Amino acid sequence: MKSTKFKTIPLLLVALICLSLPATLWAGEVDITVGAGVAAVPDYEGSEDYTAAPLLMLNAKWEQGYYAKFMGNRLRVNVIPSNTWSVGPVLQFRGKRNDDVSNNKVADMKKIDSTVEAGAFGGFNFEGWDASLQWVTDTSDEHDGDLTTFDAGYAFDAAGLKNRVGMSMTYASKDYMDTYFSVDRKDADRSGLDRYSADSGLKDIGINLSSNYAFNESWGLTGLIKYSALLNDAKDSPVVDDEGNSNQFTLGLMATYKF
Repeated sequence: MKSTKFKTIPLLLVALICLSLPATLWAGEVDITVGAGVAAVPDYEGSEDYTAAPLLMLNAKWEQGYYAKFMGNRLRVNVIPSNTWSVGPVLQFRGKRNDDVSNNKVADMKKIDSTVEAGAFGGFNFEGWDASLQWVTDTSDEHDGDLTTFDAGYAFDAAGLKNRVGMSMTYASKDYMDTYFSVDRKDADRSGLDRYSADSGLKDIGINLSSNYAFNESWGLTGLIKYSALLNDAKDSPVVDDEGNSNQFTLGLMATYKF
């Protein structure tokens, strides 16, 4: 298990990078958009049951190309002055899985608290096309693992809407997979599920679509839908295969305001 001291390093790096941003970032012209709404999300990763969750968004972009983007559970900050390339820190929240989940057998398994993952990303955006590669690691002792995510997409206007269609895939480390998808002896005794050991690998692949309708220069309405398929050891886990579903959906709707 990683030491708590080592696991605070990603958070400290994120803080140092943000604090070291050039003063010109805060002095330049900035466009700010905020959003709030609600989303339907899986009760836990791999669940066949869904629950409501708040959907929040903040997008601040400076004329030099710097930006801070918060959407759902993730914050990214671009620390280089470019409208094409982006590099910077990431903070990502992951919710808990405990005895309040709908599935009784999964509820009887050991509790997994919420955690914050920290890391870095790099990407580009050119003529509507975008792609990024992100790495994050757990900053607590919840899963002790790492996640590497590649995502890409294309933005376009159609039928009076601003749209983006995208895809993503995530590779998860052994520690992450073991926490969320393995069933050890104690969990098997408590839940009645078969024992299972999950290994590292490609965890999921997904597609997503978001559309924004602007009522005027300030107000808008954004809808989003995301589908992801759990793969390999995640898909085969009793938590998913016996008690859940490898097909995971997220549906969201939020009002947006541009300053």
